[in-house]
Amino acid sequence: MQQFRILVALASALMLSGATTARAQSAPLPTLPITQLDLRQTDPDLDGRRVSLTFPRPTPIRDILMRLVRNTRLSVIADPSVNQTFVGDLKNVSVREALVLIVEPLGLNYTVRGQVIRVFPRERETRFYNVDYVVTQRTGTRSIAANTGAPGASIPAQAGSTSLVSGIDSPNLYADLTEGVRSLLSEGGRMSLDRTAALLGVTDTPERLAKVEQYLEAVMLRATRQVQIEARVIEVELREEFSAGIDWRLVLSGLTASPAVAPVTSGGLTLAIKAGDYSGLLRALAAQGTVDVLSSPRITAMNNEPAVMRVGTHDVFFVATSQVDPQGRLLQTTATPHSVTEGVTLSVTPQISVDGVIHLSINPTIAQRTGVATSLSGETVPIISVREADTMARVRQGETIVIAGLMQDRETAGSARRRKTDLVILLTPTLLAR
Repeated sequence: MQQFRILVALASALMLSGATTARAQSAPLPTLPITQLDLRQTDPDLDGRRVSLTFPRPTPIRDILMRLVRNTRLSVIADPSVNQTFVGDLKNVSVREALVLIVEPLGLNYTVRGQVIRVFPRERETRFYNVDYVVTQRTGTRSIAANTGAPGASIPAQAGSTSLVSGIDSPNLYADLTEGVRSLLSEGGRMSLDRTAALLGVTDTPERLAKVEQYLEAVMLRATRQVQIEARVIEVELREEFSAGIDWRLVLSGLTASPAVAPVTSGGLTLAIKAGDYSGLLRALAAQGTVDVLSSPRITAMNNEPAVMRVGTHDVFFVATSQVDPQGRLLQTTATPHSVTEGVTLSVTPQISVDGVIHLSINPTIAQRTGVATSLSGETVPIISVREADTMARVRQGETIVIAGLMQDRETAGSARRRKTDLVILLTPTLLAR
């Protein structure tokens, strides 16, 4: 019985709802005022009347505005600062169309209130934009022998001393951004960049500000893309039959992917292979000698920003400096410390194109101490063996770049026999999702 009452109540509610809906459908809808349907109302004098006007010579805007509203109910008021001129031929256009064609290209604006047209200079706006980027100018340095002694001290030119210092300058985004935005501003536009707050303020017309926003969006989208670079630095001590270097035909025949071979570049051979992992390649290399993985760094780099990976040690040596008086008597002897870097330094700068292709500027350097040189005065400096390559490659995500051919003779411990070693560097870039 209780269930029946519930069903009856539900049926009654449905009937009542249906009756209410029927009454609502039969009732006429209220008429909306015209301002709720179209905020830009048409006007016979503004949109219905067509005119043709020709101005072959520069004509003041004020005179043109007076001719436009002649024989109409419209009134026109020009701002006192409106002093531009116009040259053109207008045929069969409405007064509103003529206003758009005449005033907008001259940096003017207009409003219509009732029957009154007001023409005035386009007002400038100020907008602020966040520049989410680290405020820094990065400069990486690849150095094999570096002077870390007192200011002004230098390593004397002695037999066997080696020094290599080179800079890696990254682009200055803030400087480039400032130059790009300024090129988009009008004559009266201005901008300010607060590097500490990473905030850009721009004052200009809405049309110019729209171009600035489009430019900033494109720049930040490209500049903040990232790529993860996984590297392997491998040394292969070759067997006697492979003393001329790694036979890459044998290596590649053992891989399932078909490689794309690039031209030989400075110091080595650059290949691009598709491989799921490094295990197959390591097994193929082990068939020709003893494989030793020297380093396996992984780093994330932003677009066009250099990434420097360095694994090694700093050996310290001392250079003596003597001070004598005019009579030649020894006054003081100072031992200045200097350092030399031994190990692996890998510099990679990626550039990510719109279609996802990755361009890499690669500079690996391997420095090893192989001996000591002694000067006539008894001072010693280390002898450094350097293997370096500098190349560029173009690959897609997941492909592996192989740089090889950096060979060196090595004397086996406890034996006078020398063996060849070949250095192999593997680089696999992967794009990171935004």
